[in-house]
Amino acid sequence: MRTVRLLLLFSYFATLAGAAEMGRGENDHRLVRVAAGEYALGAADHRFNKAHRFKTDGFLISDTETTNGQFAAFVKATGYQTRAERTGWSLSGGEGSAEWEWKRVDGANWRLPFGPDGPAAEKLPDHPVTQISGEDARAYCRWIGGRLPTIDEWETAARAGATTPYPWDAEFSVKACNIWNGASHLKNTREDGHVLTAPVRSFPPNAWGLHDVIGNVFEYCEGHAPWMESSIVETRICGRGGSWWCSANSCHFYNLLDIGSMAKGASLPNQGFRVVFDLPAKDASTGK
Repeated sequence: MRTVRLLLLFSYFATLAGAAEMGRGENDHRLVRVAAGEYALGAADHRFNKAHRFKTDGFLISDTETTNGQFAAFVKATGYQTRAERTGWSLSGGEGSAEWEWKRVDGANWRLPFGPDGPAAEKLPDHPVTQISGEDARAYCRWIGGRLPTIDEWETAARAGATTPYPWDAEFSVKACNIWNGASHLKNTREDGHVLTAPVRSFPPNAWGLHDVIGNVFEYCEGHAPWMESSIVETRICGRGGSWWCSANSCHFYNLLDIGSMAKGASLPNQGFRVVFDLPAKDASTGK
């Protein structure tokens, strides 16, 4: 698939909050257009993501994380095997785990994110695909003619003009996203209605129409965080937005500011991605 073909198929059908337009792309992706401009990101009081400006010529970004169904179409068309499939195992965990506990599970991969005894991806086609490495995500993006967002593109789209830590407000809302509910990972209190991943679009979108920018799965991004030393930049890939596994007592990155990272070759059941597409030169220059 080629970007040019996707953009020719792209048809705008809505304008959200007077800011972003939406349309359809290849493989059933719904795309939000982020307008060219300069955007305020970060925060003055954030230790690792200081206030800064980001200038863009504009881009298209999928309104949800890439789903199991979409990734299955990629595998069917290409025969691609993920790193976890090639190695025969991956790390996994869930309810009943200790904090920060991920265990080796033989047979865990994108088809069976929690191993042979867990739910199968084919029965959850509208859930975000997980158990893929950064390179696996990049392979999908190349196939469809897109790429991963940069950390600043992600934040621009996720904020949708918001200046608060969350796209909906300054205060966290347990009903607005899918994270871990409970004092520990021994028990999930299910306040948001989910224990593991949730179907995409289960929660209200941000002002520009993007769903799950907070929670559900961490989203791979290109580039490196300011706090990352040069010695580790080449071995790690960044992730943003937090996930179903994140909680106030463990990984608290479910906000618009924090930037996490993981080994490029690693796979986890709380790691996913969404796709960005560059605009044609004439669209970028004219804003149309």
